[in-house]
Amino acid sequence: MGVTLRQTLEPKEEKAIPKQPSAEETIDYWLTPVKADEDATAEETIRILVGKEKVYAFGDRTPGRKDLKPDDWICFYATGKGVVGHAKVVSRPDKKMLSTKVRHPDKYPWQFQLDNVRLNLDNPVIIDDELRSRLGYFRGRDLSKPWAWFVQATRRIGKDDFDILTRRELHGNRDSR
Repeated sequence: MGVTLRQTLEPKEEKAIPKQPSAEETIDYWLTPVKADEDATAEETIRILVGKEKVYAFGDRTPGRKDLKPDDWICFYATGKGVVGHAKVVSRPDKKMLSTKVRHPDKYPWQFQLDNVRLNLDNPVIIDDELRSRLGYFRGRDLSKPWAWFVQATRRIGKDDFDILTRRELHGNRDSR
């Protein structure tokens, strides 16, 4: 018995399965500390790498290095100052040299490209008691206890916390997505 023309033209009824976002489709938000060294302040490093070169670099053991991906957002905490900028991640960290401006490339070989850079070097977001009280990351924590652990290593944070730390909450998230 063969297939009739009518059978080949009628679409089969299929149940719609909701599409689950893949790991590549989800956007993660990151906070990373930047410290001064013998050659430059944290702000100078951010101004040159993030602002001018539109790159940043991680070390081999930087938390989250393997999870950082295009379309994620990252903000930069200048040690002892506050959050001084943010950017959209354009590429995964890679050991290819993208910028010769990265000092100590032996310590920070994993470079990645950035876009939509916003710097506020002269007006950092200071992580004080009031600001910490608004961050979801500190919900349920004693705000009078030391909090430096929050800015000592690169970490994934929530979108709402990112918006607070970058003042995007005040500007209606105008960064392009």
